[in-house]
Amino acid sequence: MCVPPGLGTESHGSDGGDGLLAMLRVVPIPADITPKGGSAGRLATLAMRRFHPSVTTILFLGLAPCVRAADLPKSTSAFIESHCMDCHDADSARAGFRIDLLPADFTAGNAAGQWKDVMDKINAGEMPPKKKPQPEPAEASAVTSWVAQKLDETAKTAQAAGGRVPMRRMNRVEYANTVRDLFSLEEGFARRIEKELPADGKVTGFDRGSAGLFMDEGQLDRYMAIADLTLDEGVFNEKPKVQAFTYDAPNEKYVHGMMVAYKDEKGEIVENNPTPFVVANLKEPLSWIPLPNFQQWGSKERRYVPHGAFDWTLKNGGIEYLAHSRFFPNDWPRKGVTRDGWYRFRVQAGAFKGEGSEGQKEVRLSVQYGVGSPVELVKSAVIDAPLDAPKEYEFLMYLQMGPPGMNRSWSVSWDFGERKEAVIANPAYWDVQWHQVIAGGNVDRAIREKKSPEEIAKLKQQALESQTTAAEQRKTFDGPYWVFNPKLDIAKRPRLWLGKMEWEGPLVEWPPKGRKAVFFAGEEREDEGYLREIFEKLLPLAYRRPVKSEEVDNVVNWTLKNKAERGLTFSKAVRDGLKNVLCSPTFLYLGSEGADATAAAQPGSGSQPINSWQLASRLSYLLWSSAPDTELYRLAGENKLCDPSILRSQVVRMIADPKANEFVRSFAGQWLSVRNFDNGNPPNRDAYRFYDDALRDSSKREPLEFFTEVLRKNLPVACFLDSDFLVINERLARHYGIEGVEGDDFRRVAAPSDDRRGGVLGMAGLMTYLADGARTLPVRRAAWVLDTLWNRPVPPPPPNVGDLPIIKDKKLTVRERLNQHRTTESCGSCHNRVDSFGLALENYDATGMWRDRQNGEGMRGDAGSPPLDVSGKLPNGKEFTSIQEFKAALLAEKQTFVEAFTEKLLCYALGRPIGYADHLTVDQIMAQAGPDYRLQDILQATVASNYFQTR
Repeated sequence: MCVPPGLGTESHGSDGGDGLLAMLRVVPIPADITPKGGSAGRLATLAMRRFHPSVTTILFLGLAPCVRAADLPKSTSAFIESHCMDCHDADSARAGFRIDLLPADFTAGNAAGQWKDVMDKINAGEMPPKKKPQPEPAEASAVTSWVAQKLDETAKTAQAAGGRVPMRRMNRVEYANTVRDLFSLEEGFARRIEKELPADGKVTGFDRGSAGLFMDEGQLDRYMAIADLTLDEGVFNEKPKVQAFTYDAPNEKYVHGMMVAYKDEKGEIVENNPTPFVVANLKEPLSWIPLPNFQQWGSKERRYVPHGAFDWTLKNGGIEYLAHSRFFPNDWPRKGVTRDGWYRFRVQAGAFKGEGSEGQKEVRLSVQYGVGSPVELVKSAVIDAPLDAPKEYEFLMYLQMGPPGMNRSWSVSWDFGERKEAVIANPAYWDVQWHQVIAGGNVDRAIREKKSPEEIAKLKQQALESQTTAAEQRKTFDGPYWVFNPKLDIAKRPRLWLGKMEWEGPLVEWPPKGRKAVFFAGEEREDEGYLREIFEKLLPLAYRRPVKSEEVDNVVNWTLKNKAERGLTFSKAVRDGLKNVLCSPTFLYLGSEGADATAAAQPGSGSQPINSWQLASRLSYLLWSSAPDTELYRLAGENKLCDPSILRSQVVRMIADPKANEFVRSFAGQWLSVRNFDNGNPPNRDAYRFYDDALRDSSKREPLEFFTEVLRKNLPVACFLDSDFLVINERLARHYGIEGVEGDDFRRVAAPSDDRRGGVLGMAGLMTYLADGARTLPVRRAAWVLDTLWNRPVPPPPPNVGDLPIIKDKKLTVRERLNQHRTTESCGSCHNRVDSFGLALENYDATGMWRDRQNGEGMRGDAGSPPLDVSGKLPNGKEFTSIQEFKAALLAEKQTFVEAFTEKLLCYALGRPIGYADHLTVDQIMAQAGPDYRLQDILQATVASNYFQTR
């Protein structure tokens, strides 16, 4: 099938499949679909058909007629046959490139970019390789001249055609943000909506490409369900019942007992895990010793001895804790979290930080909900009130129910310093009991290892003797069972005092803001005029443009008919009408804004400017991933947004707005792979014991916080290669060996003078993601650098290439193993060009910590481990021997990075891949941004470009 340029190709900058193929996925939806919500499904389907008639849509996209690709010139064909096919045909495909598949049509796919690479390598004398027969200069010149001419023609054609921003549906982030702003939903609820929608396909690394944002029956059905969720729980929900619980620690059972028993008035032993208040008033608390075996909880025969020490003390109506780390009944959320919403937790607390070697910088109380589940939430606060003058601390938390059966546990814990228990079992008793466990384990191990019968018999005898000794000890030990840890200075240990804890929720505003906005004149009116007023007010916001009276008529008439047929109340009828709007293509599809959105473009007319409403939407979905706000609507209505000075001021305003965090989360989160951090293998915590949850979470935030700093301060984008500052918190500073940074908040700090940190290379989260949990992966790191920072994706390895083997009895660095791997010519063709970009980062281990010697895979990075060699050479011949020299070499190639960054940003902004045909626009953006290539300036130039402002 012959596909017209722009459909299924990258002609005129179009994405493969962005045009007709994307529309074909939309149009053939069966007419009898009736998803949940009844007639809303039929209306959305019919509306989609009205909006996407095949012939009109193709004309609207301005697609050129089909043109058959021209044949290669004879001189070029002969050159390829003589000098290229040996290495780049179907049998060889060196470096993953097949020249036999390269079309003569430069508008097809990425043909222009590939032909440019061919031209550059011939001009540089890199191809054919030196060991191969060399062409005559005239032969090479004929080929490169033809390629240069075709590239020039292709670029001019693309410029004349404009940017061709494909019409597409919202991705799930944009949908969640749009309904959030439309109905004033809670941010936590918006993020739930985002998670409930299916993951979007990606095009060249971003989820804004129309080729990845198809619409089919399943997707439409999901939008129906999400519209129900949005309206039922976010707008039209019933007034919830507020649950309240109080926790009074002195009178709580099953929390503070440590095998506590006591004698009642009759002298009989009572084991009912008494409350702290009861325990504090006992004359002689008891603990028990099991007889005749060591199973503390399973033994029915027991001896009772004095209990001894406790790690808490009843004091001032509350409890002062010495080390007890967790409190609170876990069933509160099960009983009280009846819906997503805000919940309040209050606690009276005071603290002592400790002194001397036992002291710590602060005492922090943490509240944890649903640990280990998708709805997990953790909040903490520093307890700065003294023990004898506690105060109330309040936590407001947005809690989500999650699906049935999901863990919704609740706990309160505190950091009492080094994780050594202040109260331990008496060593005089415990050590003897533990010997029998060790002896029994020795027997089991000997049997597994098939030791000799004599050795096993000897170990069994030792185990029997240990058991006998332990049994006698249980009969004679007279306590106490619990003692203070003799290795600790108990008087100087940190302490925490807790009084009453109070929990209540959900604390939702009712009626919700969105409901009050919909029924702006109250819910007492139920006339047809009010219904029309409701949709006259809401439709322009939902459609992101002025609406025609017939559009309002359609929605109102459908709503009235649905109300009558189903016997709905006025409120429920409005609710169904809103669902209809949320499922309409006019709402779901970006690019539909403006009265002339569906007007057919004249064939051959080239690019056409978009109107102010379309520009407002393009701008808001670029920077906020959401619909325009009131200011953008006003400017669009006054037709002022196309004024360059006003547009520029709006970009500045929007970047300064907190909603620009969505640009950071979506663009930087995908560009720097932050969204993928959770998909990698986490560090092995047995090998990297210092790696904890705080480091994991901080590592995820660092790239985004760094990007935010560069964006807000309009710094040069070269900062991503190297910078004299970091944006970190205390946990990352400790990981990086930087002093003087305190607290969880991220802040800008000066980079260390050793220049080991700075820029994105070396960030802990990224280096961890580009590892496998135990060792570094230099090839994966190299591929990331080339793809992300150079926009030069590395072709996938040949099938069955395998992993780098560990050479038995040899401690080899990854470089040494790669050197062996590269000895074969087929592997070396790629690795010789790629590996240096990853080996340069070998000083960062699998957690991003600095090292000078190999660690991981059984090596500890000590003097017995091999030293690292991070030297290498860039394709331009620039050599380096350290990470500092590597970053300097990258900065020397700053122009290449800025071009790659601009291409990535333009791809994100337009929602389609960027090919060679777009290079003139990329050059123009870079030139307009100025020599410093500051981030906001590149953004401004992108927004001002012809591509962004035309269709």
